Amino acid sequence: MSLRSLTVGLGMALVLILALAAGSGRPATRVIVTPGFTSDGRPTDLWLLVLRRRLDPAAFDSVARIIHPLADDEGRWSDTIRAHAVHWADEVPALMAPFSPIEAPDSMIVVVGNRGSEDAFTHDSLTIGLDLSALLRVYGPVDGGDNPQKLDRFFRHEFSHTLQKRWLARHPYQVRTPLDGALLDIWLEGLGNYYSLGPKWQPIDGKPSPAADSALARLGPVLVDRLSALACADSQKAGPLLKGLSSGPFDRKWGAVSAALWLQDEVTRSKGALRSFVAAGPAGVWPLAARHLSREQGAGLETARRRDSSCH
Repeated sequence: MSLRSLTVGLGMALVLILALAAGSGRPATRVIVTPGFTSDGRPTDLWLLVLRRRLDPAAFDSVARIIHPLADDEGRWSDTIRAHAVHWADEVPALMAPFSPIEAPDSMIVVVGNRGSEDAFTHDSLTIGLDLSALLRVYGPVDGGDNPQKLDRFFRHEFSHTLQKRWLARHPYQVRTPLDGALLDIWLEGLGNYYSLGPKWQPIDGKPSPAADSALARLGPVLVDRLSALACADSQKAGPLLKGLSSGPFDRKWGAVSAALWLQDEVTRSKGALRSFVAAGPAGVWPLAARHLSREQGAGLETARRRDSSCH
C-alpha cells in the first residue's frame, strides 16, 4: 500500500457521506471514517480511548506501547472499508426504522485501528470500531470469499448496537439476576447478528435455509438448557452457563444466533417483526423463543422465568 493511499484515505479522516436523499427532508447523517493509528504506526488518542474501555490495565499498557505500521494486507482491508463506507449512510434510514421515534444521529464515527481489539465492535452510541489486524487474522486477505460484503454486515450489526444503546437510555432495563443479563445480551446480540447473517443463512422460498435449520436444531436445546439453569443461579455459577451466548464460532452462539435466525424467519412473514422485537426490549426474548421452540421447550422456559422471579 502506498504512503499516498494511506495519507489520502486514512490520514485525513475521512469519508464524509451525506445520507440525505433528494427532496426527502430527512436529517443528514455523516459517516466519518478515521484512522486509529498514525503514519509511523502509533495508536491515536481515539484508539487508545477505545482500547482503555475494552482491555484490562495490563493488556492496555502492553498494546498501547506497540509501534505497528500498517501492513500491506491491513492496508487492503482499510482501502476496502473506505470504498464500502461511501454507501453506509444510505443504509441508515432502514436501520433506524425499528427504533422510531429515535432520530438518526447527525454523524457516526468509524475508527479503524490495527491492534488490540476485535474485528468489529461498538464503543458508544456514536462510535464504531474496526480492527484491521483482527479482520486479517480472523478472515484472511480482504479479497477472500465474501469479505468485502462482510464489512457491510459489520456496519449494520454495530450500527444497530449504537441504536440499542440509545433505546436503553430511554427505556432502562434493570439487570437483577444473571438470567436478566442473559436476556439483555440475547436482545442486543440477536438483533446485531441478524444483520450479520450471510448468504448461506438467507431463507429459500420463504423457508429457513438448510444451514439455519441445522443450527437451530442444535442451538435451540442449548438455549433452553442454559436459560433454565440460569434461573436462581448466583454469579459464580452463571459464568460457565453464559459462555458462548454471543461469542465463539458464529454457528455456536447459542443465544445470539438462535435469536437472529428466529428474527429472520419472522421478518420473512412480517415487515414489523424487527420493530416489535425492539419495542419489547429484552423481555421480548421470552415470546420470541416461545414462538419458535417446541411446546415442551417453551413450557420449560416459562418455568425457568417464574422460578427466577420467585427466588430474587
